[in-house]
Amino acid sequence: VHVKPGDMVKKGEELFNISIMKQEKSILSPVEGMVERVLKFADYQEDKKMVPVREGELLVHLVPAPRKCPTCGVAVARDDFKFCPACGQKV
Repeated sequence: VHVKPGDMVKKGEELFNISIMKQEKSILSPVEGMVERVLKFADYQEDKKMVPVREGELLVHLVPAPRKCPTCGVAVARDDFKFCPACGQKV
């Protein structure tokens, strides 16, 4: 899994990889938004354990981006941010 709760993702950005019969497939974000929850997590490179999943199982929950910076247009992850994390302007 390449994302964590609070991360902003763009449409087409890689969320995680899934391995099926020794073939790896990238799962891309279908929309621009924010990662609200990651329901299953595995780091095969670190612990050498795979986590089984079933067809149709929810793995990553995305929600619409809360708001965008009026100066640079970058999505601001949380409502309590007073300044844009990208350009530093007040939002």
